[in-house]
Amino acid sequence: MFGNSAVEITEKNEDGYAWIIDGKVFVKDSVGKGMQPLLNPCEGIKLIVNGIETNHLVMVSEKDNIEIKTTDEEAEVEADVKISEDKLKAYMSFKPPRKIKRVLKDSYPVNKLDISLMEEEDFQDGYSVEQLIDIIRQQGVVYGLKEDIIRKAYKENKKGRYLIAEGKPPIDATDDNMECFLEDIEEQAINEYENIDHKELIKYKSVKPGEKIARLIRGNPGEEGISVLGETIKPKEARKIIIEASRDIQFDEESGMIRARKFGTPVKKEKGNVITYEISEKLQLVEVSLKTGNVKFKGDVEITGSVYEGMKVIANNNIFIFGDVNFSSLYSGNDIVVKGNVVTSQLVSGDDTIASKAVNTEIHRIIAEIENLIDNIKKESVSELNSQGIKGMPEIVRYMLNTKNRALPTTIYDVIHKFKKDNYDIDDSMLYTLIEKCKPFLGNYSEIYNLEYIYEMAEYLKTTFHIDEKKRVSGNILLNGAMNSEIKAIGNVVISGKTCFNTKIEAGGKVMISGNLRLGEIKAEKGIEANRVGTEIGTKIFLEVSDKGFIRMKSVYPDTTIRIGRHTYKFDSYQTGINARVVKNKLVLK
Repeated sequence: MFGNSAVEITEKNEDGYAWIIDGKVFVKDSVGKGMQPLLNPCEGIKLIVNGIETNHLVMVSEKDNIEIKTTDEEAEVEADVKISEDKLKAYMSFKPPRKIKRVLKDSYPVNKLDISLMEEEDFQDGYSVEQLIDIIRQQGVVYGLKEDIIRKAYKENKKGRYLIAEGKPPIDATDDNMECFLEDIEEQAINEYENIDHKELIKYKSVKPGEKIARLIRGNPGEEGISVLGETIKPKEARKIIIEASRDIQFDEESGMIRARKFGTPVKKEKGNVITYEISEKLQLVEVSLKTGNVKFKGDVEITGSVYEGMKVIANNNIFIFGDVNFSSLYSGNDIVVKGNVVTSQLVSGDDTIASKAVNTEIHRIIAEIENLIDNIKKESVSELNSQGIKGMPEIVRYMLNTKNRALPTTIYDVIHKFKKDNYDIDDSMLYTLIEKCKPFLGNYSEIYNLEYIYEMAEYLKTTFHIDEKKRVSGNILLNGAMNSEIKAIGNVVISGKTCFNTKIEAGGKVMISGNLRLGEIKAEKGIEANRVGTEIGTKIFLEVSDKGFIRMKSVYPDTTIRIGRHTYKFDSYQTGINARVVKNKLVLK
């Protein structure tokens, strides 16, 4: 009895699949609420389902009559010119005249079958270098043409990509800058270039009304350039900073001076070129102990004293502690800074269970494509569509998905696939509802009876999944010292004091230890820097980074093991000046 029930539950959510063997398509239907198999056509074929040609991602079943036709062709010389985004370089994708033969590739059974071809090309002659240059000029390239490169491509008569023109770059303008008058806290967030990153962790001392906070300094203009199209290129506009008005500050436009209007701690926020200064309160405590209880706060937590035994601090942004952390736990959605020592404690920064990502950013992609479909339908002429035999909303949607809105079905599939495979905060019932709601855009056009249905679909997604702007998380941890502790950060870990003893550290960025490292295990993605590793009598230490990372130690004692990628080395004697990394698949120590 229990065995049969388990089988039934498994079959309810089985996806279908399709495959190709010797040019023929085979289909296996889904079971229960599983996703039906989909065919994704490619260029150079005709996909015909039940007598109707389709050229977008389409859902199929065992009952469908599916036919795929390939076409051979003779192609003329091609010299497709692509201009770089800055219009300072022109690249030619060159193909001589050729005969092309196409054959369908066999494939394994999959839920979404991306149809692909094998092509055989036989290059021909019958054109001149002057014709090739004319083709390039017809595409607008008139400045900085490299005729020697073009003649070389003509002579070799092979397909390839060539840099055929370069323009004159402009000299960019100078950005506006901010001058800060407040003393920053010593420990700051450190980025991958080992520089202080004021945008990630900006904490200032308290201010009083009328005190200067910062000054806006305006930049200077640059010099024009010339594109490969012969156009004048304006220098990049200097970053024009806008100081947003606030009841917390006073801003003088003429002098650029920013002053406080009330007591508190200024926090600078940047969104594009707009800078806002807020003088806002944060959760500030003298200590965390039995007197206060455990702390869980949505924002920053600042503790002027210490965190005592058995206590826990959870903040969905930054944690700053002036004292010590003893036998306690700290969890932050962003950065952790401890000016004292950490003893027998657990620290986690950038915790995605606190600063969690939601499904809304992916749903927003579907909403954007649906709104694009609505716009394109509204722009089309009904009489023109009718003259082509396209009548009724289902046929109009099918036509749009075959032409201007081919990205919509692919986006829907991609989002659903991510939700099923990755760790997103969405339950099965909501996922299956999303699949059902989106099926009309994957081939069930008959359900879309008018434009209002598409509007309602977009509004349903907007109201069901709230769209919020995702904030950036650095996830750094900065400490004075650590002993018998566990530390985990998605960013960098910096220990600036004299000792790190018997501590396990994991970092998504770098680990930097200014003092002595004795006992423990350190794993970092980008690199490890330490002053003195181990002791004269020998203490077991393990350091590990990725194959592209590095391990630097001013001095290291025996019984220290390092691993870079798959390369491992154990020190059996005292050494200095270690700069370990992998070069040409070999471990180099200095």
